[in-house]
Amino acid sequence: MLQPVGPLPPSVYWRRRGVAAAVAVLVLALLVWAIAAAASADGGPAAPAAAPASANSSAAPASPVASRGALPDDPDGRGPAVAALASTLRSPAAGGLLGAPGLPGTRPQTGAPPSGGALPGGGALPGADSQPGGVPAPGSMTPSPPASSTPAPAPSPAGPTPAAAPPAAAPAAPPRCADGDLRITARTDKPEYGPGEHPLFSLVVTNTGSAPCSRDLDAARQAMAVVRRPGDGLWGSNDCSPAHTDDVRTLAPQQEAVFSVRWAGRTSMPGCTGDRSVVGPGTYELLTRLDGTISDPARFTLS
Repeated sequence: MLQPVGPLPPSVYWRRRGVAAAVAVLVLALLVWAIAAAASADGGPAAPAAAPASANSSAAPASPVASRGALPDDPDGRGPAVAALASTLRSPAAGGLLGAPGLPGTRPQTGAPPSGGALPGGGALPGADSQPGGVPAPGSMTPSPPASSTPAPAPSPAGPTPAAAPPAAAPAAPPRCADGDLRITARTDKPEYGPGEHPLFSLVVTNTGSAPCSRDLDAARQAMAVVRRPGDGLWGSNDCSPAHTDDVRTLAPQQEAVFSVRWAGRTSMPGCTGDRSVVGPGTYELLTRLDGTISDPARFTLS
């Protein structure tokens, strides 16, 4: 049965048997490899870890960040049980316990994390050591939070919201100036005037009180007059040009309000009737009035 029988030389049949045996071995190896890969993907036992390097080895230290599918050597000698616990915490199933979005002290992320481990710059677990740049220290564990497309809601501010301040009340209007708080003064710009000069007369109102006050200084309430002596008038400011203005003013303490007019040097009558003659040389008096208050006379000379 082992000896080939046929019209062809025996070497041909031996070669065919060798090819068929190689194909069978290859198919069997592929089948075994597929079964082992499926078992490893379903959580089967991992391949045994390589023996740790000796203490006297001059090889470079292991990377502090675990690569995909492997963990760094245990620097504290905690054994395979602790290493298995670290692998479990790094699995997606543990993300809902330690790495869920909204965990105190962590920042919510959107989208899937980059391949190869934790998010860059992600917050470390409470109590874990960290190194500059967001790289975990050797032996620390950084769980990867599950991907989320909706950011966590912003926390509401603590405590009640303060109510808006009410608008400031408008300042109260100052009181009306009493007659006793006002000083009415007659003033001339010069004590003596030559031929052809026109004197400048002024009515000055001064607040002599200690607080601001307001008063209606309408032109109809004012008057100026040039007299030889009281009762002998020559000119009045309202005879030919009566005026009326809405002029309510607020005067601070010792503040003055000045009203001036330039006299043409002619006489006048109420209603601007009669002839207006030139006033000759002599000494005259200027009187001013606000409502019922009359000033002291201011003397001046026409030469």
